[in-house]
Amino acid sequence: MSAANARLNVRKEPGYDLISGKVLHELPPAAVVLLTTFYNSILRLSYYPLLWKFTKILMLPNPGKPAHDVASYRPISLLPIPYKAFEKLHLKRLRSDVDLSHLIPGYEFGFRPGHSPIQHVHRIFNEIVTSLEERALCTAVFLDLAQAFDKCGKSTCCIN
Repeated sequence: MSAANARLNVRKEPGYDLISGKVLHELPPAAVVLLTTFYNSILRLSYYPLLWKFTKILMLPNPGKPAHDVASYRPISLLPIPYKAFEKLHLKRLRSDVDLSHLIPGYEFGFRPGHSPIQHVHRIFNEIVTSLEERALCTAVFLDLAQAFDKCGKSTCCIN
């Protein structure tokens, strides 16, 4: 497991620690070995650095909205880049060790490669059409959580 294999976007904004993806890509081999040892120790001990649980939040203005209105901004959370590298490497390891297709239902589309929202709309549409053709009862519940993830507790984030 190496930091170079994480394939981080070097143009991404760094978190509060100011360590960029470019810094990780330019590490000498000895530093990559140390970072790999650190990541493996985290997995072995199940202890994650406390500072990885903090995020830097930037408020970006929405284009075409009035600047004086609070609703005209959207929050962007910037996590530390070393944590993102660890997360990508850990996911790669999990995907190779565990057959996720048996754990995740086929109708789960969120955060899965090769599954887009459009495919999910087609799936729902086909279920409705099939029910209508069979003259069966078809029920659906749609839940819209507006700005559900825009809030954070004071203990888990810092706002910049």
